[in-house]
Amino acid sequence: MLRRCTRTLWRATGPLCAAPTVARLPSAQVPLTLLKDQAVASQSRGFASVVYPPALADIGKQAPSFSEPAVMPDGEIKSLSLADYKGKWLVLLFYPKDWTFVCPTELIAFSDAVDKFHKIGAEVVGVSTDTPETHLAWIRHPRKKGGLGRMNIPLLADVTKVVSAEYGTLLKDAGIALRGLFIIDPDSVLQQATINNLPVGRSVDETLRLLQAFQFVREHGEVCPAGWTPGAATMKADTEGAKSYFAAQEELEFNATIPKLSSQQEINAALAAHKAVVLDWYAPWCGKCAQIAPHVDDLKEKHKGVQFFKVDTDASVELAAKYDAKVLPTFVMFQSGKEVARISGYKKQALADAVASLKP
Repeated sequence: MLRRCTRTLWRATGPLCAAPTVARLPSAQVPLTLLKDQAVASQSRGFASVVYPPALADIGKQAPSFSEPAVMPDGEIKSLSLADYKGKWLVLLFYPKDWTFVCPTELIAFSDAVDKFHKIGAEVVGVSTDTPETHLAWIRHPRKKGGLGRMNIPLLADVTKVVSAEYGTLLKDAGIALRGLFIIDPDSVLQQATINNLPVGRSVDETLRLLQAFQFVREHGEVCPAGWTPGAATMKADTEGAKSYFAAQEELEFNATIPKLSSQQEINAALAAHKAVVLDWYAPWCGKCAQIAPHVDDLKEKHKGVQFFKVDTDASVELAAKYDAKVLPTFVMFQSGKEVARISGYKKQALADAVASLKP
């Protein structure tokens, strides 16, 4: 009598039933006797293949649920499910194998950066097809001897390979997961997915950037263009919003009538030659700098005795550090060679008031 299970084996010489199907059970209930390595061994006894669940991970839809044993940061093994992360952002980090080479570099990098993820309301969970006992042994082994050392993120044990299969990362012939990275929102909806082949690891910084972009969209409703980083320009997802965005991009070489300074000597000369000076610290990629540019032009025309100069922070990194121009745009006001005011960020009225206070 055939047993229904997550994977169905049938004889190579002919099917045991007319139409073999996969009857999905919760992965925690799948018998360990149906693991891939044991199924391969069964092949020599006349069995042809293993049927895994189909990939179910679709962007914009509910992420496939799971409930599997995991090694927690405190070293305990406990059941961990997608439902445990309801209301939080979650990064699922699939990797091929414990005790390998690229995998520990990724896990250590994400583990060491976990505070950055927590700061923006996100959690990270590593996933492989190893057993929880193997995870635990790897964590207990020091890094300098090939182990992971202390982990600040859970490591899920997808022994049945069901989770990897449903997220579309499973290399069926090898029984291991590709390097899949999935971002799941607080409603358990899948927002992002990338899958790398085995040789190339993933980036913590890019994952954080993507998380912040999806969080911005969720909170503000606007969309994030290519290469978006926090503070850069976004757009409304309609025709007029797109026009406004691209119009601003055309003004990245903004304030064409305002001269540029690129050295301390040039800044010194400008301060010596003019009683009232405004240094506009910007970067060509800065969306907020582009958005405030028309306002700066208006101030220049209104206060003709005040001299405006631009400094490109990308081209003058040391100068930007010296003048503490960390937030863009930054406007530094000088009266008779001395700094008297500083406005950072997109603050039109504050900038207008500071320029008006200067005495030419």
